[in-house]
Amino acid sequence: MIVPDNIDSANSNGEKQVFRHFKTDINAKHFIILHSLFISKHLTRVSGELDFLVLAPGLGIFALEVKHGKVSRDGGIWKFENRDGKVNTSTIGPFRQVSDTMHSLRSYLLELAGDHAKLKTKINKLLFGWGVMFTGLEEFNDYGPEAESWQLFTRSGFRAPASHYIESLSRGFHHKYSDKIWYNVNDSRPSKKDCEVIFKLLRGDFSYNYTHLNQILDEEDLIDHFTEEQFETLSFMDYNDRVLIQGGAGTGKTIMATEWFQRNVNQGLKVGLLCFNKKLGHKLKSELSKVIDLSATNSYVGNLHSFMMTLTKLVPPKVNQEPFYSTDLPLETMYALEELTAEEKFDLLIIDESQDLLTESYLDVFDIMLKGGLNNGKWVFFGDFCNQLIYLDNPSSVLDILASKAAFIKVPPLRINCRNSKKIVLFNHTTTGCEKQSSPEGMLEGEKVEHYFPIKSKQVEKVVEIIEDLTSKGIPESKITLLSCKSAKNSLMLQSVELKNHINNGLVFSTIHAYKGLQNSFVIATEFEELESDHSTSLLYVSISRAKLKFYLVLDKGLENSYNQLLSMRINQTS
Repeated sequence: MIVPDNIDSANSNGEKQVFRHFKTDINAKHFIILHSLFISKHLTRVSGELDFLVLAPGLGIFALEVKHGKVSRDGGIWKFENRDGKVNTSTIGPFRQVSDTMHSLRSYLLELAGDHAKLKTKINKLLFGWGVMFTGLEEFNDYGPEAESWQLFTRSGFRAPASHYIESLSRGFHHKYSDKIWYNVNDSRPSKKDCEVIFKLLRGDFSYNYTHLNQILDEEDLIDHFTEEQFETLSFMDYNDRVLIQGGAGTGKTIMATEWFQRNVNQGLKVGLLCFNKKLGHKLKSELSKVIDLSATNSYVGNLHSFMMTLTKLVPPKVNQEPFYSTDLPLETMYALEELTAEEKFDLLIIDESQDLLTESYLDVFDIMLKGGLNNGKWVFFGDFCNQLIYLDNPSSVLDILASKAAFIKVPPLRINCRNSKKIVLFNHTTTGCEKQSSPEGMLEGEKVEHYFPIKSKQVEKVVEIIEDLTSKGIPESKITLLSCKSAKNSLMLQSVELKNHINNGLVFSTIHAYKGLQNSFVIATEFEELESDHSTSLLYVSISRAKLKFYLVLDKGLENSYNQLLSMRINQTS
């Protein structure tokens, strides 16, 4: 649990990266992590700054100082350069700063314990430690006598779960203090209850209303985390210039794409992160802008068509758009890119949703925008070539086209689903016949998938009923997505006043096509015309795999027999 569940835009890029690192680590789910917004409000009596406080059951209590800019130490003087290039100096280093703050915090907790003798005794025996996270440096060795190497975190630490660093601090401090008179091998390790009591002391109250919404937010923190499989793949990418990474929905392809973008931009490379879906492009740009100042780099994040239209200043026609996007726009883009020098091209190209972009014309665009071209340049393509080919038909021919342009390495397909609950993964496999994915240890079982077959005139009513049941439990409309096989102008859903009100309050309405690459806690899919075609199977697969916690399927009564026959066929195929 991280308190609060958001981080202010004014925080440093390093603090934002650390916040996200903890938030996406399933092994840190039982930690209570307090960051600067909580600390500045509740710990005004603690001297010094404190970026993160980690209450880790079985490990200890740890204060963390984050330094993101350039750091150096010269003749006992520490120099810190912030994101604006301003250099501050101090005779007191970051390890001494956070150590002093940690000791002040411990004294403050004893004061808050008041006359509770048992609580004071417990706090006196608990292990308190500290560390410094140099998030912008690959290595830092000049820390002097203030610290041990295991108290240090550098950028390489992001390649492992955040909990690994806390475990390292715990091992180091328990060994360091093992001969102290106050130390006890059992009592110095806080229990879950000890951590909760300390949190309540710092919070200033003794009640915490764990609502249904809090539960949802905590469950979401267990999803979208890095798996060991993904870390191994990222390490593999370090040693190969051209890599194709395949995996089904939910296996973390987009997470890896953004992580690879951050790592390489922070090393000074000009990187293009491109995708097919416009909404996904906006989301990627919004999220990466929170941790990287994109305007200060020459890199680009967004969907390919927006990139090409910005470059060429072309506007799509109102009718007959297919030739524009498939032929005219790529051709004009290549003419514009021919004017670029080698230094103006991308050092690295990262393509998400590549299964929708591997056409001859788009590959020609990639070839000319990348330094060294596709055959000699550095690129990583992420794609699902088995289940999400909505726009292109033949997966083998798509990959043949890429192979004709460049030699590359194919990584073994990702098979661990870190987005959907176990029940959603199983339902997708049973319903669409997609390959059965594994779930990481600790993944949620989730709630049962619900499906309904109202008559056509009652479909909207059923969808509204589901939405209002969710909102009555305190779930915000923004956590709910309604997906339709039909466009907005053809959908019956948007003829409903009730649904329009929910949309105005934050509910997401989208076609299934336009929601590829995105996700939400609760997803409702509806307005399928048929279930027999491969195209419908792909749409069903995409819609199911968008749901993190619960999925609802609302089909016309006339499709009930088709649905039951589909399930029977899939079960026979997999038995």
